[in-house]
Amino acid sequence: MKHHWRIALLIITSLASLSVIGVALGQPHQAHGDPASLGRGLTARLAPVTNPAGIDEPLHLTTAYARSIKNVRQHLRVSPSLPLRIRQVDSHHYLIMPRYFWPAKSLIALSWKGSPASTILHTDNGREIVINLSRQNLTAWENGSVTRTMTISTGLPPRWVTPTGTYWIYKRVEDDHMIGGDPHTPDHWDVDHVPYAQYFNGAIALHGAWWNHHFGQPVSHGCIQLPTAESPSGPTGDPPDALWLWRFADMGTPVIVTGRTPDKTNEAKTPLPYPPDSPVPTPARFGASSNR
Repeated sequence: MKHHWRIALLIITSLASLSVIGVALGQPHQAHGDPASLGRGLTARLAPVTNPAGIDEPLHLTTAYARSIKNVRQHLRVSPSLPLRIRQVDSHHYLIMPRYFWPAKSLIALSWKGSPASTILHTDNGREIVINLSRQNLTAWENGSVTRTMTISTGLPPRWVTPTGTYWIYKRVEDDHMIGGDPHTPDHWDVDHVPYAQYFNGAIALHGAWWNHHFGQPVSHGCIQLPTAESPSGPTGDPPDALWLWRFADMGTPVIVTGRTPDKTNEAKTPLPYPPDSPVPTPARFGASSNR
C-alpha cells in the first residue's frame, strides 16, 4: 500500500511539471500568431504628416512584420470611420488613402490596434487643382468654388503628353534643378532655378517656367508649366501664377488631369528647349531650395 502511494505521488508531481513547461513553451507559439498581442514594442509606425494636409494626402504605414492588406485593415483604426484604399508598396510598407478624399477642414485620427502608433491629419479647405489639357488651363478649386483659372503649357504630343488621372502633390521644391532625358539627344534638359516645383506624378511637376513665352500651347516634356514673375535675371513681365499656386497648395493637394492634348500645336516638333545657361539668381528673388 505504501509503495502504491509513492507511485501515485510521483505521477502527480510529473504531470504538474509538464503542465508548467507546457505554459512556458506555449507563450512564444501564440505570439507568432499575432505579434501585436505581445504588447512589447511597436509593431507599426505611422509616418508624421504636414499640417494642414491636402485632402488626398496618403498616410505611410511601416510594420515590423510582413502583413497582408486584409490584416492591415483589421488592425487599422480610423476616426471618423471612412472607406479606405490601401496600396502595398512592399511587404512592410503601405500607403493608406481615402477611397475618394479626406473631408475638408477636419481632424482624422488613425491608429494601430495593440500599438501606441497613431497620427492625426488636419485637412485643409478642400483645395483641388484641375488641369484641362484641351483648353491648356489650370483651375484652382476651394470648398467647391473656383478660386482662380490660369493659362498653362502641358506636354507636347505625341511622346511627351501629360498623362490624365487623379494624383496628389508629394514633393515641393521652391528653387529646383531639373535634369532629364537622354544626354545625347535634343530632348535632354539640365536647367537650374526652376521656381515653385510641385511634383505629383513621378518626375512630372507643376512649376514656373521663366523661359516659356508660349503659354496656352503644349510645349513641355510632360510637366505643367506656369507663368512666373521672377527669373534669375530679373522680372519676366508675366503674372505670378506659379507663386500663387505654391501658396495655394499643400502636400497631398489633389491634381486632376483631364481632357485631351490638341494634336496640332503651331507645327511644334519638339518641346520648347530650356536655356543653355542660367544666370546666378539674386537672393532677393529666389529663396534657398526647400522641400515640404
